[in-house]
Amino acid sequence: MARRRPLLDALPDAAADAPGTSAAAAPSEPAARLAALPPAHQEREVLDLVRTHVAALLGYDRPQALEPHKAFSDLGFDSVAATDLKIRLSTATGLDLPATLVFDHATPAAVADHLRTLLAPPTGAARLLADLDRLETAVAALPAGEIAEHRIAARLRTLLTAAEAAGPDDGGISEDATADELFAFIDNQLGLNG
Repeated sequence: MARRRPLLDALPDAAADAPGTSAAAAPSEPAARLAALPPAHQEREVLDLVRTHVAALLGYDRPQALEPHKAFSDLGFDSVAATDLKIRLSTATGLDLPATLVFDHATPAAVADHLRTLLAPPTGAARLLADLDRLETAVAALPAGEIAEHRIAARLRTLLTAAEAAGPDDGGISEDATADELFAFIDNQLGLNG
C-alpha cells in the first residue's frame, strides 16, 4: 500500500469533484478569463478556440479557413472526430461536456455559442438579448405556414405589448413624432418649460 501507484495518482481526488465543495464552485481559469471580456470579444475568443480544435482534427492549416456555420457532417466529421473534439474542448475549457456535443450543436458556431453560455453565462438584459437572438433565428427558419398555424406572430405581439407596458414611461413620445413634439419632449425632460 505504501508504494507509488502512478495510475491511481493520476486520477483526480473524488472529494475535489463532489458537488458543493469550494473547488466545484470556483470558476475555471477559462471562465474567469472569458468573463472579463466584453461580449463581442467573448464570442470571438470561444469561436477561435473551437475552430482551432476543429481545424487541427481535420488537418486545416489555418483555423480561419473553416466556415463556422457549416455543419460538422458537411465538414467530414464522424463519431470518432466528434468524440475527439469533445475531449479536446473539455480539456481546453475545464468543462465536463457531453459525448453528444457535436450532435446537439451541429456547427462550430453553435458549439462556440454553447460553450460561451457555459463559461460566461449572460445575466439580466444580456441573457434576454441572447434569447431574443435565438428566437429571431428560429422564427426566420420557420416556414410561413407554421408561423400562421401556431399563431406565433400574435404571441410575439402580446410579448411586445407586455414589454412596452413594463418599460419606463417615456412621456408619450413615439417613433414618428414631429420635430416640434421632440423639442417639447426635450424641454419638458430637461425642465426648461417650468
